[in-house]
Amino acid sequence: MTEKTNFHPYYVGTEHGRLSFGQLRKKNTEISACMLENGRDAGRHYFTMDSTGNKEQGTKGSTKLFCPGTLTVKTGKDIVNYDKGATLPKEPSIPGIVCMAENGDILIKAPQGRIKLEAVDIELKAAGFDGKAGNIILDANEKITLNSNIVDINGTVSTKIFSNKTVEIIGKGILNIYAGLADFADSTTVGKPSKTCNGTISSNEERNSP
Repeated sequence: MTEKTNFHPYYVGTEHGRLSFGQLRKKNTEISACMLENGRDAGRHYFTMDSTGNKEQGTKGSTKLFCPGTLTVKTGKDIVNYDKGATLPKEPSIPGIVCMAENGDILIKAPQGRIKLEAVDIELKAAGFDGKAGNIILDANEKITLNSNIVDINGTVSTKIFSNKTVEIIGKGILNIYAGLADFADSTTVGKPSKTCNGTISSNEERNSP
């Protein structure tokens, strides 16, 4: 990238910190419209609003915050979403933090840590628009655990539970299985179709065929 020149930069600060306007960054290839730096750790602890960069890559007009320690955001001290004595929040409730990306993704990473979400209620909603988007994907290379008093799974079109090895369904009290048409088969049904099928092979028998 070509070097840039700013003939009117402005700096103010002390040994504790500095506020600059128009500072050249990244070997004089980018201009920070406004930058706030920690004087004792300026190279790792600063806040910048950049005025140059690549618009297609999202760097032009970007805002960056870097800190070597913990970043804490605490809001909502004066927000009241509960009436006196109520156990449920008012509707609509007032948000304490709003994070919106008008375009592009929202990416949260913790490559050497855990991501924890804790709240009274947690909602995950995917609103697709073309019959392909609108997916929620949970991908774990070891284990996914659900612990709750009640677990409801409702698939309006299809619900499938699949395993390359073992599937266990255990109802220690009562196990209810209901279907308009129930079709059960294991590997022994190959070559031994149901007595009532009149020679028609069921879908389960097809899936269990070699």
